[in-house]
Amino acid sequence: MTTINNILVNGCSFSRGPIAWPYHLKDVDVVNLACAGAGNDYIFNSTIAELSHRQYDFVAIMWTQPSRLDVKVTDITQFSDSPYTSAFQSACNDWAEKIVEPVNDQDYVEKDWVYGCGFLNKDPALLKTKLFDQVYYYQDDTQFNHLTLVKMIAMQNTLKQMGIPYLFTYFCDYENDLAKIPHLYNMLDKSCIYNNENIYTITKNNNWFDDDGLHPGILAHQRWAELIAPFIK
Repeated sequence: MTTINNILVNGCSFSRGPIAWPYHLKDVDVVNLACAGAGNDYIFNSTIAELSHRQYDFVAIMWTQPSRLDVKVTDITQFSDSPYTSAFQSACNDWAEKIVEPVNDQDYVEKDWVYGCGFLNKDPALLKTKLFDQVYYYQDDTQFNHLTLVKMIAMQNTLKQMGIPYLFTYFCDYENDLAKIPHLYNMLDKSCIYNNENIYTITKNNNWFDDDGLHPGILAHQRWAELIAPFIK
């Protein structure tokens, strides 16, 4: 049995912050690339890029909303007025007082991603750039789910080829939507996907929301860590 010492985590805001589930996993070192507002384009690409730089014993990914489309740009300073970029989010340092020695994992976050979540949330600064206008005009949920499945399959196959154990989860219950594209969905290795529950449903059913009323609170994060820990260990 492989000993798990260090884990690479990626996801959106549901995997980020001082109370987030990665920091309730015991006896492992965590490198967390999750960013608030991130979509599955960022999650897929930044995970692959990180694996090209450093070695990990395990990868845990919480896939986010399929409709979030992200763009890697040449000059991120053109979007400095928007919080929906990896540069802005990494500068927030996961949480303000976080100190990781000898290197803060936020230094590993690629700084040139713009998150389509800002378009969906009607962020004025991002809407002004019109970066996503045409992208969203020509796509709908069918394309979003298709693209997410392809990324999941590509990530799965990369991790298997590299011999890295992994666990995929969903931040909320949308697997049934993915299953409507069976020729792709059936290519996923379900033994490496935990979907008995998801962190949002746990939060909603127990009213374990954070103060913002949208994100999981600490009890939900603790419960989620308890549920997935056996799959990691």
